[in-house]
Amino acid sequence: MVMTFGLITEGPTDQVVIRNILARYFSPNIDTRPVQPNTDATDEIAHFGGWVRVLEYCKSTDMAIALQVYDFVIIQLDTDVCEEYGVQKREGGSDISGDEIVQKTKAVIIEKIGVDLYAQYNQKIIFAISYDSIECWLLPIYFADNRKTKTLNCCETLNQELTKKGFTLDCNNKKEKYYHKICKEIKSKTQLEAISVHNNSFNQFIQKLATI
Repeated sequence: MVMTFGLITEGPTDQVVIRNILARYFSPNIDTRPVQPNTDATDEIAHFGGWVRVLEYCKSTDMAIALQVYDFVIIQLDTDVCEEYGVQKREGGSDISGDEIVQKTKAVIIEKIGVDLYAQYNQKIIFAISYDSIECWLLPIYFADNRKTKTLNCCETLNQELTKKGFTLDCNNKKEKYYHKICKEIKSKTQLEAISVHNNSFNQFIQKLATI
């Protein structure tokens, strides 16, 4: 049986990463569809992304429809600008942990979805909350030293290795084609399980996939 996944992400490059992870983890029995942004649409407005669009979609009536249409809905957010959507990085004068920020971000999304709708469909919702950015999930593909566990400036760190491959990422204007190149280095479910342990938010995502 083919499982269907609807993808709600900040942008097209995040969809590239999530799609490749799913393809290696479940291959070949999956069908992934871009929900937000809808990169399959001909309307350019539908291509707009960002965390604002993710949260707007989650509180819209379209969310309920997506939960009915797809076997699973994946919701991705980075936490680099989490304070902009109401998750503070400090409490009581102290920094809170990355895991706490991820959990608080999930709570914001659940609030947008609505408690009742979430209770009805929570088994179909998979969170892909990337702390600090989804590029941090990709570091263990290329690095065996302590850079594989970095959670800050991950795009710039990736470029230290990517320049040897003949390309680099524009961290402010991301291009899908380069993320396709990066994700070609992900070969198997076994590799995904091995590299995910170096990033807690990535590991949480993989552990959730394991329950399907």
